[in-house]
Amino acid sequence: MPQPVERFAEIILPLAVPGTFSYAVPAGMDVEPGQRVVVPFGPRRSYSGLVMRVHTERPLGRSARPIEAVLDEAPVVHPHQLALWERIREHYLCTPGEVMIAAMPAALVLTSETALIAGPNVATAHPADARRAFLLGVLEQRHRLTLGEAADILQVKDPIAAVKRLLEEGALTVAEEIGERFKPRMVRLVEQGPEARSEEQLHAWFDRLEKAPKQLHLLMRFIELSRCLTDAPREVRREELLSLAGATPAHLKPLLEKGVLQEAERPADAAPAGAPDHAAIQLSPAQQAALQAVRDGMATHDQVLLRGVTASGKTELYATLIEEQVRTGKQVLYLLPEIALTTQVVARLRARFGEQATVFHSRVPQRERTELWLRMLREPAAHPIVIGARSALFLPYQRLGLVVIDEEHDPSYKQQEPAPRYNARDMALVLAGIHGAKALLGSATPSMESLYNARSGKFGYAELLERYGDATLPAIERVDLGDAQRRKAMRGHFSLTLLEAVQRAIERREQAIIFQNRRGYVPVWQCETCGWVPQCDHCDVSLTYHKRDHDLRCHYCGRTYPPPARCGSCGGPRLRMLGFGTEKIEEELAEFLPEARVLRMDQDTTRGRHALERILNAFAEGQADVLVGTQMVTKGLDFERVSVVGILNADAMLRFPDLRAHERAFQLMAQVAGRSGRSRSPGTVYIQAREVHHPVLDLVCAHDNEGMYRRELEQRRAHGYPPFTRLVQLTVKHRDEQRVQDAAQALGAELRPLFGPRVLGPEAPPVARIRDKHLRTLLLKLRREGYQREKAALSDAIDRVFGDPRYARVQLVIDVDPM
Repeated sequence: MPQPVERFAEIILPLAVPGTFSYAVPAGMDVEPGQRVVVPFGPRRSYSGLVMRVHTERPLGRSARPIEAVLDEAPVVHPHQLALWERIREHYLCTPGEVMIAAMPAALVLTSETALIAGPNVATAHPADARRAFLLGVLEQRHRLTLGEAADILQVKDPIAAVKRLLEEGALTVAEEIGERFKPRMVRLVEQGPEARSEEQLHAWFDRLEKAPKQLHLLMRFIELSRCLTDAPREVRREELLSLAGATPAHLKPLLEKGVLQEAERPADAAPAGAPDHAAIQLSPAQQAALQAVRDGMATHDQVLLRGVTASGKTELYATLIEEQVRTGKQVLYLLPEIALTTQVVARLRARFGEQATVFHSRVPQRERTELWLRMLREPAAHPIVIGARSALFLPYQRLGLVVIDEEHDPSYKQQEPAPRYNARDMALVLAGIHGAKALLGSATPSMESLYNARSGKFGYAELLERYGDATLPAIERVDLGDAQRRKAMRGHFSLTLLEAVQRAIERREQAIIFQNRRGYVPVWQCETCGWVPQCDHCDVSLTYHKRDHDLRCHYCGRTYPPPARCGSCGGPRLRMLGFGTEKIEEELAEFLPEARVLRMDQDTTRGRHALERILNAFAEGQADVLVGTQMVTKGLDFERVSVVGILNADAMLRFPDLRAHERAFQLMAQVAGRSGRSRSPGTVYIQAREVHHPVLDLVCAHDNEGMYRRELEQRRAHGYPPFTRLVQLTVKHRDEQRVQDAAQALGAELRPLFGPRVLGPEAPPVARIRDKHLRTLLLKLRREGYQREKAALSDAIDRVFGDPRYARVQLVIDVDPM
């Protein structure tokens, strides 16, 4: 009788350790790639690993421990996903486990340290198995258990199989799910009431309300806004109605009580009731020409770049292409840089595609993310359109036909911490290639790399250079801060030119956006006597003052300190504030324009669950006249009443020490300028600067994207920067500064014989210590020809240096294609 063939499986474990691990497949056990299995790791821990491949090659030099259990009847990760994981691991020089943790919902990645709490169905759960029932009883008393503790309670080595069943039944849930419950933000609406449905009823109310002029005016404004007497009615938001009518809730209340009007609500990203049929929207001639150019590009290229000016209607082009794919049974991924800022896009797509459009992002609870993942495996046709941010890349697509990458220039597509430090834009192109799908990148200010790829023929290219409807690009006016100060034409950090423009906009019932790319009140406190500046005890950076909380805050580690009464060096009492942030700008507006209603949008005001949505909704409904913000205000926002945009300090963006500083400055200023004049009313942008004749400002004022591309391309070619090379940034970290210095020098010495002058550093970065760890950085330029060979040489050099016991505890952060 022939001996059974020994089989082994390569398993990815959810750990930041290199490579996969070989385990023996017990006789009679069926496993295949993409299934989760329980495997032992270390003396007492078990993990749910993922099968990468099954083979018959016995591991050399050691015995393979057996797989303990198979968790899935069918694979939960399919081959296309594994191929994407491998490309991310290989390109970004990270570990398979790091990619697995980033890719899969936490509920599918179970380890001995996974914390469990009672799930939504715990009260109705009656497990037939006595051990599972006992576990639920213990959890009721202790409220929280780790998988390791569950193993001890059940007196089994492997509790994962028992816990998995309870997770599926909803009796248990992973503790991380509770952190951020997602509830859709609701929009409050005003509709015709039951006593005013017909035109005759409305006319009767006009007579009855003659002695209540405020109520009558409110009703007239409602009729005007809702178009309820026409064939094309539209919904009216409650706050918008009150704002435009100059009314208060007290004026609305009697109309609600009489049944003239009634209130309703809907989710913010749902299709508006009575909204026009977006499928029937007629594209403008410019949109039709751009759409044809995109189709022509896709006939000869897998990737197409669409450059469309702000407010040109790119979303309608995307929707048309999405509809074509869905009609043929294909899936579409619509990527956005930040899902929280895209309510308007989601609403438009939901209006056109209804429940076919699914939103996937980090605010959705883990349980719902897991359910969507598993449904897409079972029923790929149930979710033809996925709208999401970076994490949406990893869903199990099976019929992917199109990937849309909106605002492709946005640096938010780049994952910073933790590894894998991937760029979702670039990996979306890889994903499309794996599926044989087409990819469309869109932006008003494309990145240098994307424009270069289009110009060199790698991408197809299309343009949409007209704003939709009668809207025109805003006029841009430069304000010389030096001249304004000499003429005493400044009020705080506002020139009189900008301040008066904001005042006029408010008088016309229009709105303004003020852009200052620094949060807080002031970035620096300084002693007037000796120049001492308070710094963080744990980071080499000055502290920023936040007036609302009256504290000094480190923007790197988050620690706070009480403001000093005296100088920490000389003891002098004279301390002054230098610079300004969004909080100070908000205060100055309250002083100079006391009647203006001001909202502030930055990291400090948007930390709550729905804080950002509330701010955007309030501004859209006219509850505020001025929106002050950081770069958040530049991203995909559409406010039809904004006619003035002010950029307070253009010099700071232009002087930032980074190779992409001018490109980013151009993009930020062009994008924030694009928030102005998006309806028929023309807009004006005011750029305050000292260096008003800077070449980049000339290009911004001329809306000259091509000129910016030519200028930057020439400089990058001369100095060997992207798109002509690929960059890898290596950051060495340790609490001991000398050990960091030694490790960085050793790494530089190992790399220079291989790459010569293309190794820059090591050097201390601008902030050389963060969270008590000292930092040294090296920047490496890799040639595009022979890129894979050079990256392999880099990996070998890193292994040689950090294989030295002296540097075994030194941390190395590898950032490929840093942004």
